[in-house]
Amino acid sequence: GVLGRLYAEALQNTPAAPARALRLAGSSRLLAFCYGTLPAAAPQLLAYTLYRWEMNIRMAAILGFVGAGGLGQLLYVELSLFHYAQASTVIIAMLLLSMAVD
Repeated sequence: GVLGRLYAEALQNTPAAPARALRLAGSSRLLAFCYGTLPAAAPQLLAYTLYRWEMNIRMAAILGFVGAGGLGQLLYVELSLFHYAQASTVIIAMLLLSMAVD
């Protein structure tokens, strides 16, 4: 839901002149959106997507650690059983998933 709202705001704040020019030149609405609006908004849409990805990984780890399941639960189980090699693998996987965003 949050990501949809951020996308809508990013698309709404994109300059309308390129899409309008394409429409006046005879382009369809879809093509005007794809070639006029989307290229201008694409960097911001990608930034929002990557931010939410990283945020979801962190939330999954924290919520799972307190008992809601997910990556954090796996980490909690491995740490409580003193399986430090497996726990470090889970930690490294979480770090790599977060660093893949950057």
